[in-house]
Amino acid sequence: MQELTQIGERLVLPCSDPAVTVVPGYRRYLVGLDIAQSRDQNAFSIILDERVPQWTKYAQELGPRRRVVVRAERIPLMAYTELAVVVRNLMMDKMLTDRAYLVVDAGGPDRAFCDLLNTKAVMHTRMQIVGGENENETRERDIRFNNVGKNFLIGSLNSALHTSELQIGNFPMRRELQTELESFEMTVGTSGRVRIEGGTDAGHADIAMATAMAYWLSDHRSVGAHIGETPLRGYW
Repeated sequence: MQELTQIGERLVLPCSDPAVTVVPGYRRYLVGLDIAQSRDQNAFSIILDERVPQWTKYAQELGPRRRVVVRAERIPLMAYTELAVVVRNLMMDKMLTDRAYLVVDAGGPDRAFCDLLNTKAVMHTRMQIVGGENENETRERDIRFNNVGKNFLIGSLNSALHTSELQIGNFPMRRELQTELESFEMTVGTSGRVRIEGGTDAGHADIAMATAMAYWLSDHRSVGAHIGETPLRGYW
């Protein structure tokens, strides 16, 4: 029996028997990039998202979906031109090439950073984190912006962790991520408006926000995050 093979994000169990239907799976990575504000640092988080094909007695089937945070790091403050190079190099990492998708915090001045990514051929999804619990799309200069409520982002991440739809793997900054997640608190104002805030001495929950962005992307539309010419990506 042949071993599992991967081309891009596509996972296949090759089989020469014409009576067997080959059921392809996938293994992809979602990268969330939170851009620094004031004293904070830039941060990114990477989620592995996969469904692996497996053999039953006489056929192939897909295993359960698995999403795991496999890496998270902070990036020191630097010029946007330098940060764009760092992000391009990250997306060219052997683990990520041809199988990764990037979502970037594109609110306010960070739009200029996204334009720099375009000049370096780094495909990405632009997210603007807004107030509230809703999400919608807008277009400017024929560019799509995903406007996602912060409460929605954090609430979705919280639910995924409690239901084990998302797990936290073992990596050097695992404890820092857990501390940031535990720091979130919800308050209700006199108008009934819900507010969720969090942060530690190291930053304003930057790793947690990057993780929330990556988790959101795992269930949403993207045009990919590859270097060079790539086909457009639709709904997964």
